[in-house]
Amino acid sequence: MSILDTIVWRVDASNPDPAVLAEAGQMIRRGRLVAFPTETVYGLGANALDVEAVEALFAAKGRPRDNPLILHLAAAEDLFPYVREVPPLATKLMGAFWPGPLTLVFFGTGRLPAVVTGGLGTIAARVPAHPVALGIIRAAGVPVVAPSANLSGRPSPTTAAHVLADLRGRIDAVVDGGPTPLGIESTVLDLTGKVPRVLRRGAVSSSEIADVAGVMPEEAPEAAEKDFRCRLRVPLILVEGEAQAVVEKIRSLYTAFAAEGKRVGILTREERAGDYPGQVVPCGREGDTRSVGACLYAALRQLETVADVILAEGLPAEAGAALQRRLRQAASEVVRAEREP
Repeated sequence: MSILDTIVWRVDASNPDPAVLAEAGQMIRRGRLVAFPTETVYGLGANALDVEAVEALFAAKGRPRDNPLILHLAAAEDLFPYVREVPPLATKLMGAFWPGPLTLVFFGTGRLPAVVTGGLGTIAARVPAHPVALGIIRAAGVPVVAPSANLSGRPSPTTAAHVLADLRGRIDAVVDGGPTPLGIESTVLDLTGKVPRVLRRGAVSSSEIADVAGVMPEEAPEAAEKDFRCRLRVPLILVEGEAQAVVEKIRSLYTAFAAEGKRVGILTREERAGDYPGQVVPCGREGDTRSVGACLYAALRQLETVADVILAEGLPAEAGAALQRRLRQAASEVVRAEREP
């Protein structure tokens, strides 16, 4: 792969410069690769109708080519040329969650290149809820694929700095709109079966979907979520259990690792940042799912640069199944903490 001179444009996320959006959109239309913020994570945009551009995207990310891409659209009506039908349930969900972090899977019309769909007869699509993303897609005037703008397997990027750390020299440009507000990927919901099925847990919970759909969606097993085998540069030990037992177990593990001369990083909530020694990175507040999601990937990237091993607190079920799943997928070991009788 030839080394590119990656351009960086900085914009105000709430009021982005129209000239930058226009230039970024036209670059995508011409087959170039441009990273930009969405409300979830930074996406790497390519013209979905340009096979060479999509092939270049796979190469830049090191992404397996059998992993389908999500179509990013400027408006719901832009979906119709690419799907066979939009069932009534989809219309309800689009009305409730678009623009937003819900990706829906439909039967396709075959008008998209096979490299986009992974050779399947289905397509996945969403309308992002971010002024920069929407402005760029509108300016491109084409459907845009935009998987996370990171090397495949790395934590998803929530800042432009994360994108550049992974992809500088591999892509044409980055539009820096600051940190992404949600910090966790969209939920992927398959509507091609009799019952809606969650293929990837994300920013929209199953209960939120059920409130609109009138039925609780099925959930794919953990092994089916192929695109989230998050690889950190150092081992991560995830400690689960009752809060005080977790604190005690992490302290014990810290003592053991420190005695071996290892630098230890600890991922915790803001309320417990003072409970631990070592390199402590607080991520979000207890019981506040959104605050945890907004900083999770950034915290993991920060810790892997200062530690030889990371000790991370697990999240209770009420804090969000999607976030706990991400931590489990990043972990090299999961430990259950038990209180002494």
